[in-house]
Amino acid sequence: MYDCMKKRLAFLLLILLVLTSCSVTQGMNFGSTSPLSGNANSDITVSNFFINVVQDLSSWQSTGHNDPVTDVAISDFATNLASNPYASNVSFTKEGEYGYKGNFSFSDFEKLVASLCAQNPNQKLITVTREKGTVRIELNISLENWDDLTKIVPFLAERNFAVWGPVYNNPPYDYLTAEDYKELVGFILGEDGPGAIDESSITIALSLPAKATLTNGVVKDNTVSFTFPLIDFLLLHEQICFYCEFPEV
Repeated sequence: MYDCMKKRLAFLLLILLVLTSCSVTQGMNFGSTSPLSGNANSDITVSNFFINVVQDLSSWQSTGHNDPVTDVAISDFATNLASNPYASNVSFTKEGEYGYKGNFSFSDFEKLVASLCAQNPNQKLITVTREKGTVRIELNISLENWDDLTKIVPFLAERNFAVWGPVYNNPPYDYLTAEDYKELVGFILGEDGPGAIDESSITIALSLPAKATLTNGVVKDNTVSFTFPLIDFLLLHEQICFYCEFPEV
């Protein structure tokens, strides 16, 4: 039973590395509004603690891979993105021992999102609306649209991760508080586990073609940023919502 829990936690940590690591900043720079086109940049810093745990707990070497698990995960994501017709100039590089930087361009942000969500026209994960000369971009991560997120990041649906993700940490299955969750992680990984999760966060930064007129993020010039803790994503007891509005140009 203990070995099974360790193996499942290894999958969880792999997700943390790919999606959030210990810190990740996802930037989107919009150059025009009709359609929304521009480029994106990712800055991922991976904790040495997470690296060691994943390599130690997973059966990675037995799969025949010689590269570190994070290198392969980033490479697979970049390959998937490069095959998307609305993305181009995809480049992800390793920076030092525990960092990654990524860049890509997009010709139509709305169509890119729709295609990543398996052409679901009703997806509510990321929406773009226009009304009376105002563009509104909204990100909503909730249990209701979790399926859309798993289409963008398929390994979120992996059975071993699902046990540790939000689906099984909410009714009708179970309900773990943040403290309960971190206590469980600490029991399996040791005292560094809870602290590593506490220090992990996700930041989304949008560089807009005009200054934001309404947002729940932090505004600096034409950039709007929004940061939320990793534990909020893992438990998803409440919807994670980020929005901004700006003039159409």
